[in-house]
Amino acid sequence: MHNRIFPNQPLTVDDSHKTTPEREIQPATFTLDSITTLFEQGLQKLSVGDYEAALALLEQVLAVQPDIPNVWEKRSVVLQKLGRYGEAVETNAKAMQLYQAGAKALVVDVTKGWTAEQWAIEGDGLFFQGRYEDAIAAYNKALNLKPNFYDTFYKKGVSLLNIGRYREAIAAYDAALTLNPNLHEAFNNKGLSLAKLGRYQEAIAAYDAALNLKPGLHQTLNNKGLALAKLDCYEEAIATYDVALKLKPDKHSTLYNRGLSLAKLDRHQEAIAAYDAALKLQSNLHNALYSKGLSLAKLGRQKDAIAAYDEALAIKPDLYDELFNKSVSLRESGQYQQAIEAYDLILALQPDDCTALYQKGLVLHELGRYKEAVAAFDATLAIQPDNYKARANKGHSLLKLGRFNQAIAVYNATLAIQPHMPDVLCSKGIALSNLGRYKGAIAAFDATLTIQPDDYTALYRKGLVLHKLARYEAAIAAYNAALAIKPDCEKVLQRKESALFKLALHRRHHRL
Repeated sequence: MHNRIFPNQPLTVDDSHKTTPEREIQPATFTLDSITTLFEQGLQKLSVGDYEAALALLEQVLAVQPDIPNVWEKRSVVLQKLGRYGEAVETNAKAMQLYQAGAKALVVDVTKGWTAEQWAIEGDGLFFQGRYEDAIAAYNKALNLKPNFYDTFYKKGVSLLNIGRYREAIAAYDAALTLNPNLHEAFNNKGLSLAKLGRYQEAIAAYDAALNLKPGLHQTLNNKGLALAKLDCYEEAIATYDVALKLKPDKHSTLYNRGLSLAKLDRHQEAIAAYDAALKLQSNLHNALYSKGLSLAKLGRQKDAIAAYDEALAIKPDLYDELFNKSVSLRESGQYQQAIEAYDLILALQPDDCTALYQKGLVLHELGRYKEAVAAFDATLAIQPDNYKARANKGHSLLKLGRFNQAIAVYNATLAIQPHMPDVLCSKGIALSNLGRYKGAIAAFDATLTIQPDDYTALYRKGLVLHKLARYEAAIAAYNAALAIKPDCEKVLQRKESALFKLALHRRHHRL
């Protein structure tokens, strides 16, 4: 989480000045022109900084016409200027509600002849309402009149940053810093804009400039740590987070970011401790729970990892990554049915997720549910026809179903995409041998052994085919090669004894 700095932005809501104005509504004494005049007078008072007078005039308008959205909007600006932030937020919400309901604004134009200061105040009000494009336009008008307003350049930069116009934001911050080189907020937010553009080295330099001016900026330290982590400088990032946490130990975002860097260094126990510290401060941090689950899984603690993923999903049920990693942990811990349920949840969110479809097919195969596995692999291939792994595993499921001709066709299609897959060549050999196509089977096993000479299954299966063809000496050689890999394999020893016996009988018969 990055932190932006905006001058005089409230950190807490202060409702201590909150009042409910009493109004005497006398609509008969007011005309539209008189209401408009009151509104214009209120705006004029706002533009010159006479906020109490502006509020009184706006209150008079609202006493008569309480459904004019832009009057509420300007009341919100005045309350913000007076430091009555809680009321300002409520008033702005009322304005938005009226706008959404289609209420008509009161049309006035009091901007003719405005000073730079008035345009700057207008920009601040628009910024507070989240109307960043309009705020930028107002700031530009102020700067056209007075190009030495460094704080207006800065606020323009913040508005540009908020709408993702990072290069323009950097230019605005640079203009502010040319006028006031001691504006640490501008250095911090310039760093944020540079980081958004992937220019992390420059971002770090900007953060350092801010910290040189004001060393105790924990937000800037956190932002610097994030930039260092992006450059894979995890040790330096952790050291930076540690400095930030000395200044503000209860900053959950810094603790979380520290955990991420520790995890990148495979220091998962420490990472988990950092995530737990963040969660102690704010228990609904689903990202921290998810990252904790990843570290637990890396430590082989799959059950605990699943519990962490479940906690994250309880907070935010549509978290794709959490669901996916939970399914991986379930599969690795042998909880196949639960893994399938997790894949189904993923597919409910993203029906065309090839990875989830493919992984679901693998789990179904593990459970012996081969027909369903084939269907899952087919669904994968419908989206990704060249997914040779899905095609190969479809062949394996068909082989288990005894559908040997179909399996061979699938294996051939797989090998056309990826010819050097020993497991596919070997499985093709098994399917061919089950159909009595022994010559083709031996060729498939030989192709397997060319790629992987110590493939125990290919050696053993080749021995079986040679045995059936009464090529006992060659079968014994294949069995011996298999036993060199697995010396105590009982079934190979038995087959070898059988081949030796039949070879002896064959030789005796020929001597007679």
